[in-house]
Amino acid sequence: MYKILNLVASICLISIGLSACKNEKNMVVINQETPDDIKNDCFWQGPYVISDPETNFAYPDTGSTYWSAKYTLPEGAILRLKGDFPYARYMSINSYNTDTTPADSINDGAIIPDKNSINPFVDGNLRNHQNRAYTLNLASGKAPSNGRAINTIYDATQNNESAVLLYRVYVPNKGKNMKGGVKFPQVELTTRQGEVLTGEAACKALNASNKKLTIPLIPADTYAKARQFNPAKEKPVWRASYSIAFSLQCDFLGICDTNPIKGIAYYANRDNQYIASSIDRNIKPVVVIRGKIPTVPKTVNGEEYLHSKNTQLRYWSICQNEFYSQKVTSCLFDEEININTDGKYTIVTSLPKDRPKNATEECGVGYLEWSDKGDGFSIVKGRQDHETDGRLIVRNMLPSSNFYNAIQNTQTPGDESQIMRDYLPDATYYTKEEFEALGCDPSQKM
Repeated sequence: MYKILNLVASICLISIGLSACKNEKNMVVINQETPDDIKNDCFWQGPYVISDPETNFAYPDTGSTYWSAKYTLPEGAILRLKGDFPYARYMSINSYNTDTTPADSINDGAIIPDKNSINPFVDGNLRNHQNRAYTLNLASGKAPSNGRAINTIYDATQNNESAVLLYRVYVPNKGKNMKGGVKFPQVELTTRQGEVLTGEAACKALNASNKKLTIPLIPADTYAKARQFNPAKEKPVWRASYSIAFSLQCDFLGICDTNPIKGIAYYANRDNQYIASSIDRNIKPVVVIRGKIPTVPKTVNGEEYLHSKNTQLRYWSICQNEFYSQKVTSCLFDEEININTDGKYTIVTSLPKDRPKNATEECGVGYLEWSDKGDGFSIVKGRQDHETDGRLIVRNMLPSSNFYNAIQNTQTPGDESQIMRDYLPDATYYTKEEFEALGCDPSQKM
């Protein structure tokens, strides 16, 4: 007990408020790089994708692509972004505090389009309409509690600090590139003297960084002490995200009754909330996840309308991750997943060598590859991976007001089952042989 109390004290000193799937037959293919994708402009840096070890951090989602910007707004200047809505499921821009927590954001549906343009993310508007321009304003300081300006993002900076933005595009239409078939939002800076700058001139005046972001890690000694206690349970437990300090206390030490404040960090998206579960191949080498996916709008095939009014979420995904390094190994999002005859999905995660023969799309089973680095602790020099660890993360984005079972409605650690009900996944350990014995369409026997 003395050891645990000392560790809790060290966890509380953490000062940063931390809170590409294989292409199977008929699987949706996204994030296909084109020359335009990997070409940055002077303002936006990226892309942050699974294929780049330097940008695979902060628990990214392979259904999304990210670009960052870091700049300093000159005193008295006005900064605008002029862009086109992507041909995609979703887009947003978030600003961030210095501790990597979101400061402010604006998403597609909240943006008023330019004159003679339409917002394709509004129900009733054509998703593929050619006139899709918008203009956003970027303002210094915190967002006002009321009376905020339209089409405006507040960067939370003060005393001439650098601002950080992340631009996200989720699930481009089939045939579109990572950006959803449009260019980056272009920067336009009006100086205090009234001069309008664009392109390289604007970037120079903004002192825009040409470097990608990095992410702070949990202090290695703190994590090493916590990882003396295995967070995985024989019956996997799903917990809503509150903070990394809470995860260390609750998942690793079993101290869960601390009334944490729900928050997200690691450059997370304000429109998402998350549940996560720790798993361990030492228990058995295959984990099978079953549950219900909330209804979402179909968009991958370039559908004519968004049809979001009668859906429960904008987007849903499940990912397999390395807990310490924050790297993602593989993900599946809603339109990639088969729904079984009982209305649930069946997803298997394992090392490729342990993948059951019936863990295939033809048998109604999705597959997530498990990292052979486990928690990825070896990202720190001199540390060793806990190679059998795994971390599953489920995302809920923009729930409808009448969808009570969304992760966003969890409020107290332990209420996940009561709130989410059938939408809370059920995870079970199997051997490869045990799962193969269920045959094709194993959901019929589970």
